[in-house]
Amino acid sequence: MFQLNFICALHVLNVFCLASATLNTWTVDTGTGSSTSYSFAINSVKVIEHSSQSPCVYVGSGTTIFNEYHGNFDIEDTIERRIPLSLLTAVSDRQYKFASVSDSSLSVTLTLVDGDPFGEIQFTDLPDGYDRIWIRLVAEESEYVYGGGEQFTSLNLRGRKYPIWTREQGVGRNKSSIVTFYADTLSGGAGGDYYTTYYGEPTFFSSRGYMVHSTATYYTILDFTSTSIHELEVHGNVGSLQVAGGVDMTISDLSQVYVKATGVMPELPGWVSEGAIVGLQGGTDRMNQLLNKVEDNGVKVSAVWIQDWAGKIRTTFGSRVFWNWEWNDEQYPGLDTEIPKLKARGVRVLVYINPYLNIEGPLFKEADSLGYFVKNSSDQTYIADFGEFYCGTIDLTNPAAVNWYKARIVKRALDLGISGWMADFSEYLMVDNAKFFSGQSALELHNQWPLLWAKLNREAVEEAGKLGEVVFWMRAGYAGLSKYTTLFWAGDQNVDYTVSDGLPSVIPAALSAGLQGIGMTHYDIGLYTSLFGVTRDKELLLRSAEMAVFTPTMRTHEGNRPSENWQLYSDVDTMKQFARLVKIYTALSNYTKAAYADYKLTGKPLQRALSSEFPQDSGSWEVEHEYMYGEELLVAPVLQANVSEWKVYIPPGNWVHLWTDKSYTGPMKAAVPAPLGQPPVFYKHKSSYPWSELKLPLVPPPPTSSTASHGLSACLTLAATLLTLFLA
Repeated sequence: MFQLNFICALHVLNVFCLASATLNTWTVDTGTGSSTSYSFAINSVKVIEHSSQSPCVYVGSGTTIFNEYHGNFDIEDTIERRIPLSLLTAVSDRQYKFASVSDSSLSVTLTLVDGDPFGEIQFTDLPDGYDRIWIRLVAEESEYVYGGGEQFTSLNLRGRKYPIWTREQGVGRNKSSIVTFYADTLSGGAGGDYYTTYYGEPTFFSSRGYMVHSTATYYTILDFTSTSIHELEVHGNVGSLQVAGGVDMTISDLSQVYVKATGVMPELPGWVSEGAIVGLQGGTDRMNQLLNKVEDNGVKVSAVWIQDWAGKIRTTFGSRVFWNWEWNDEQYPGLDTEIPKLKARGVRVLVYINPYLNIEGPLFKEADSLGYFVKNSSDQTYIADFGEFYCGTIDLTNPAAVNWYKARIVKRALDLGISGWMADFSEYLMVDNAKFFSGQSALELHNQWPLLWAKLNREAVEEAGKLGEVVFWMRAGYAGLSKYTTLFWAGDQNVDYTVSDGLPSVIPAALSAGLQGIGMTHYDIGLYTSLFGVTRDKELLLRSAEMAVFTPTMRTHEGNRPSENWQLYSDVDTMKQFARLVKIYTALSNYTKAAYADYKLTGKPLQRALSSEFPQDSGSWEVEHEYMYGEELLVAPVLQANVSEWKVYIPPGNWVHLWTDKSYTGPMKAAVPAPLGQPPVFYKHKSSYPWSELKLPLVPPPPTSSTASHGLSACLTLAATLLTLFLA
């Protein structure tokens, strides 16, 4: 096994310490002669320019309608007024008044505040009758911008607008794809788009050497469509902009400053890296039968994840869990005695919860009688449609409701012996006529809701004294999530290779979220969403598994339609190939611990963009579907079906191909062999790790292929599905 090596090189430590200790100081330059221009710079990096001809602040008003359907939001935003505040008056060397030329009473005052870790731009409240502000920042055509929370389609945000509003990510997420078309047309606009995400955040990092975070929680738009300006549109309470920068600071340096301020995630329990978390469903007998089956074929299992522990229902989307968060002893008889037996053989049991309760369940009735749900305009429990079943939403602003949930649901699960759970959803919060215990508006709370949900889960774990023993993982988030959640996952990707919503999309998602503190993330092995005839085959399952080896967590999911999709246990060859991959993953456990130690010390996530590690290399900035895993490993996953060779970009330095020991000197592009089970992975030539321990032989191929009939089944399923949909 690898020796635990704290791989924070001295120069990395120095950069982090210097960056985090630097006072962010504003300087203001004014134009000469008759010019009325101003520029505002943070540590000599120009952030804002203003002139009467090109003002940097606008105020306005409009109508914004949030049309929600099953967590998908169609946002209709009509701008009725947009007024430039062209007249700038210096109140002091740190305070500036921006006013309309035609009406000087229409104004906003900006105050510059020096600080560590951030300087700030503070704004006064908007004038009466105005509900939004636009702030223009300096941009350059060649500049790269990362951030915006978790972004699936692209790591570089330039050229597009990003509405920051937590929601379902959508099915397909590409308006030119047939899957998105069907999801939009047949499922109430559920297709999504390039910007839809469970976890948006009004934060970005610029390759020019500065970062900006908006403290506002209302609807915000980050607009990077212009080559000369970036524009933030902030609705509601404007808050302030937190800014850090320096002429020599890289995006990685800036991220480290931000993560130091927001906090890092705790180290995962040791048992997580001892094997794979295997998702199984169907009751106690089926759980045990399938567990025995995969273990008998060599799969090291650290935990079984039984998301249907509370019972199941059936909808047109597929099999769904009964949202009544307590052990269903009819679905899982004897689970209370099975859990300690499984733990004794090294297998934990994990479950599933979310902040909603089905109206048909006893827990809903109990919470409803106590008044613990979000209310509607009539002060009755707000009942929301979740897709052929209806639920109440626990009011996370009500301390009594939060304490009830922790005691009644989480503590009882822990007392049962549960070692963790998927803490799902929280991005569905309704905004029409919803009333909360705190008195806050839904527009203010919507983006914050995932934080309140994460905080509840974290408090429950800590109050039980289980931090470091128990893991919960979330998909929704907002700024500051890293100080609460113990693990993150990418959500519900389509079971395909599409860039917008398939296997490739989990890489930009991990890299973007990582810059904002989410240092440990993972995804469903095999992916999740199977609709409109798109089904998972054996190759996709194994290609996603081989990439998961080089992440903090390996966890499988049967998907929303298990019977239609290839599973880990579908044939012996799949299990044996998966068993080999898990052995490689467990052999990496000490390396992963070292990468976590680096994250805890510096704020650098375990999965890192090539441009973050090699900022002086122009080629690395163009690569969005490879990543560094820790300091030593370059990972270039295979993201296409039916290939045995993969084109790789190799950044500067001397590298060794993990599987063949062939040396490469970057920067360069290379076509490397990539048979199933050997994704392109390289280590630094001077690395002292015994990488040979990972070079397990490939599993011999089975006598005959067992996937052909499955592919035919998928085609027939697609034809039948479309025929049914269009005849309905």
